[in-house]
Amino acid sequence: MGAKYALYENPNPKGNGEKQPLHARIVPKGTVRTQEIAEQIADGSGYSTATTKGMLDALAKIIARNLRQGYTVELEDLGSFSLSLKCRPVMDKKELRSWSVRFGNIHFKGSKKMKNQLRSIDLERDSEAKATLYSPEQRKGRILLTLQEREYFTTAQYMRLNGCTRSTAARDIKEMIESGKIKKLGYGKAVLYAPVEK
Repeated sequence: MGAKYALYENPNPKGNGEKQPLHARIVPKGTVRTQEIAEQIADGSGYSTATTKGMLDALAKIIARNLRQGYTVELEDLGSFSLSLKCRPVMDKKELRSWSVRFGNIHFKGSKKMKNQLRSIDLERDSEAKATLYSPEQRKGRILLTLQEREYFTTAQYMRLNGCTRSTAARDIKEMIESGKIKKLGYGKAVLYAPVEK
C-alpha cells in the first residue's frame, strides 16, 4: 500500500485574500517509533527485537556524541546528520561572546541511495482530505498557540481553527498525544485535550 497525499494552499503572504497555488503534501499515517522499527528489522534478520532495539539506541547515542564534538555524521545508506547554531545578529564578531552561541537544531539530509529508493513511491490522493490553508505542522502549531490562552480544546474547535476535516483533526491530535505535547481528558462526547505540563 502506498502513501496518500492531499493538496494544501499556503497562507497568502500579502493577506489580501487572493487565492494561492495548491501544493501536494504527504498525509501522515502516524509515527513509526524505535520499537516498531526494531521489530521490522528483527523480522527480516537473524537478530532478536531486543538486540535490534539496543543497537538502535546505541546508534542514537553515538550520533549525538559525535555531533557534540563537531562532526557531521554520515550513514551511507541513510544520510547525514549535522548541527546548526543560534546566536543574536551582530555586525562585528567582537560583539559576540561564546556563551551566547547555542545549539539550534539537528539537520538531516537523505543519501542518494535513500532518495533513489523513494523516487518510485506509490502515491494515492486522499479522498477524505480537502484542500486546506495549513500543513500538519502549521495546524498543530496553531492549536498549541491557542493553548497558551485557554486550558483545553475539543476536536470541533480544532476543526474550526484549522479548517480541516474530522479525520484530519483526529490524526493530528493522535500524533500530538503520542509526541507528549497534549493529553486526553474524559471519555466519549465529553473528551477534551489539554497541554502536558512540563
